[in-house]
This record gives sequence, structure tokens and C-alpha cells, in this order.
Amino acid sequence: MKRILFIALCLSALVMRSQQWEILYNMEEGVVLVGGDCNGEGNFIFGACDDDESVGYLDAFAMYVGNDGEFVQRKFCFEGYKSHLCNAVCLDDGNAFVVGVKGGTLTNRVYDTLWIAVLNTELEIVEERNYPIVAPYQTWTTDVYLEFNNYGEIIVLADVSERTYPYVTNGVYAVLKCDTHGNMLNSKYFAEGHGVNGARPTGIIRVPGSNNMMILGRGFFVNNCHSICYIDNDLNMIAAYPLPWLEDNWNYTDCWKDNGHFLMSSVTHHYGVVNNSYYAAVFEVDEEGRYVDTLVYDRADTSDYTAQFGSMVYAGDEAIYVATYWERGFDELPTDAVICLIDNDLNLLGTKRLKKDGVKIRIMSCQRTSDGGCLVYGQCKKSYGSEMVQVWKLLPEDFVINWSLDDNPVVSRHHVAYPNPTDDYLNIILKNIDNQSFGVVIYDVCSRKYFERKFEHGDGLLTLDVSSLECGTYYYEIVSGGQSVQTGKFIKN
Repeated sequence: MKRILFIALCLSALVMRSQQWEILYNMEEGVVLVGGDCNGEGNFIFGACDDDESVGYLDAFAMYVGNDGEFVQRKFCFEGYKSHLCNAVCLDDGNAFVVGVKGGTLTNRVYDTLWIAVLNTELEIVEERNYPIVAPYQTWTTDVYLEFNNYGEIIVLADVSERTYPYVTNGVYAVLKCDTHGNMLNSKYFAEGHGVNGARPTGIIRVPGSNNMMILGRGFFVNNCHSICYIDNDLNMIAAYPLPWLEDNWNYTDCWKDNGHFLMSSVTHHYGVVNNSYYAAVFEVDEEGRYVDTLVYDRADTSDYTAQFGSMVYAGDEAIYVATYWERGFDELPTDAVICLIDNDLNLLGTKRLKKDGVKIRIMSCQRTSDGGCLVYGQCKKSYGSEMVQVWKLLPEDFVINWSLDDNPVVSRHHVAYPNPTDDYLNIILKNIDNQSFGVVIYDVCSRKYFERKFEHGDGLLTLDVSSLECGTYYYEIVSGGQSVQTGKFIKN
């Protein structure tokens, strides 16, 4: 018999200040929060809890967080088998259309059913459908994605396999088309992949200006190669393009730039050197998979590396958030998270560091809010202590470095960058810029970027509002014609 339980969490802090706030609560069972959506009045967040090291997470978990930071939460327990909620889109009535996996047993990592439900803001199940994964396939991953098509139907993409844990998946993709009640209208399984080294999907996007959907993944047709493929409204595969320039990068995609190009966030790493050079980036790609441009927005030092899940969210052309965290492997040393704000021209508008004393942070996902901000959420763990879950609410003003450029300034003859130290504004006298276009970068002593923007003007006085930066030492660099033409150091009080 099925049983569904509510749980009470220990609320240890709820900090309110204007529209920014954060929620921190302790969890004895362990929780992973992986996806959700905004309905205008608040945000749904979904995942799983009751972590068992031998079989993974046991029970599905859901939160609904209002715009004021007040929240409710619920755990779903099913007698004798596991469940995990993976992703959601909000419907016109404010409810959430949720996809997940469940089934198998409590003693293995297998799921055998795709679980579709409609939940209201009290996290009650309004409608529910269970679709057994067609034999011989099953899944032990929770890589399930969904997106509306042009007809208001919902396309669900799931990673399935003939193999069992701990072996990698073998490039089989289940694609379902459902109405907003969860009724299946069509389904297909694509088994042409070559996934010996871990083929799996990483996202699905509606293609602007057409009735097609685009699927991103790894190992569609070429072993271990990133690819994009297009399916029509009948779920027929109509085109596919490899992304060989991505090499072994792990990529996700979350927003379109325009009808021809889209943005893809990616964590890139290279091995074989003394100092492993991990970095995180956003790529601009055309619809046939051709590389266009890159913004490298965070690079780690020798002691840690940048990690990221599917954590890029589009809140507007001038507000695209990318969430990453710094990882040290399996040790318990404290680490911070880094949230970046970019625009659709790949300018880095600002960076926000999230940190807690003595706490290791893993950012699992982020999503937009109705006021142009974002929710960032993940797991926090005290060194050799209890696990916590944290949700941060951030707004563009927490990040952005405003600027102005005066072509005919009255400037100091004695300083190139002033005042230094500074509390708020930094003035930089631009010199020796032969090319009309130039770029400005601000980075810290670990070479992590806090600002990068392209300009179309020449010499003058550039004024930057650096009040959003934390106190410390920073460097600026002026780049013109592909060359560094001016550098300097300043201190932020």
C-alpha cells in the first residue's frame, strides 16, 4: 500500500532583507535538490532525500518557496521502492508538471518507471501517471528533462539503459510527448547511440521559429562525442550534428540567444599537467553545432577546481545566471560557491561569492524568480558534521558592476587608476588603445574573474562601480586587438 508522509525540517535561519534572503535548514536524512520552475508567485524545487550510500536516495522530495522566502516541503514515501523527482515546468494555473523516476527495490539502484505528476503549491498531487520503462530498458540515473513544444504539449527526455549499475549507460534515450495532465500522446526509444564511455542526455530545448525540439547529449552517434539532434513533433529524428570542438567538456544548455544561436554552459578540464587547469565557461553555438564564441567566467587555483551541474538560468537578455562551486574531491575542507551574472552578448556583468565558515558547499541548480532574480540551491556540509540544505535568493544588484565611459574627461595627471584604495568607484584612464573596440577584465589574486565586458569606444576615462566587490586586492586588464595594453592593481576597502 502506498504511503505519503509530510516531514518537518529544522529551520535554523531565515534571513530577510528586501527581496534578497536565504534559507538554511538541517537534514538528518540528506537531501539533493536538482530542478524546478517558477510560477510567478514562487518557485518549485524538486529532488530526493534519505540518502543510502549503497542504493542512493530513497524518497522523492519537494519544496515550494514563496517570493517572500516562506516555504513548505514534502517527502514522498512509497512502500517497498524508491522515488526521485527530477525536473518540472509550471502550468498556466500555477501548478507544476513534474517528472521523475521510481520503482525498483530498496536494495538496488534501479528505477523501472517514469513518474509524471501535477503538484499544486501545497505540494499535493493533483494528477499522477506512471509509465513503466519498456523492457529490456531501465534506468539508474535521474537524468530526466522536459520542455513545452509549440502546441502546449510537454516533451519528456529520459536516459535509460539495458545495463545495470555501476556500469555506464549505453546511449538509449526515451522521449515521451504528454498533455498537461500527464496523458501520454506518443513515445519512442532511440537506441542508436554508442555510449561505451557514458552516453547520456543533458538537455532538451524548443527550437524558436519551428515545431522541432533539440536534444543535447553525449554519444548519440559517435562514441563519447557531444552531439545535438533534432526531432519533429512526431518524435522522428530529422538531423544530428556532432560537437567535436567540445572535446571532453561536460555541457548543459539552458537558454537561447536568438533564433540562430544558443548558449551552452560547460565545465571544461584538462589533465596531464602539474596544475590541472579546470575552468567553467559559456559557449555560444549556432543551431548546427558550430562554435561561435566563449566566455570563460571562472578558473580555479591549484588546490580546488570548478564544478557545475545544470546551473544556467535565463531571466532576461541582461540577466543570465550561472552557478558553480569549488570542489576539492571527497575531503571535508570548506569550499565556496561562485554565481556569475552575464548577458546574452557574453559579457560578465559581475560575480557573487557564496560562503559559510567551515562549510563545504555544492550548488546543485538554480532557477529564475519572477522579479528577474534567481534562486540558487544546494547541499552544505560542516566539516565532519551534519548536512544542511541552503537556498539563496539573489538579484542583479547583488552582482552588477555599473560603468560609464567619458570620451573627453578631465583626469588626474598623476594616476592611471584612482582612487586607490577605493570604497566604491574606480576610475581608469585609458591609453594606447589603437583599436576602437576593447575589453576590460577585473580578477582577483587567484585569477578568478569578477567582471569582463567588451566596449566599442577608444581612449577616455572609464569609471567602474566596484562597490559590489568584497574587500581585497584586485587587478584590472585592458585588452585591445587581442593584446593586453594596460594592467594595474587596486584595493577595494
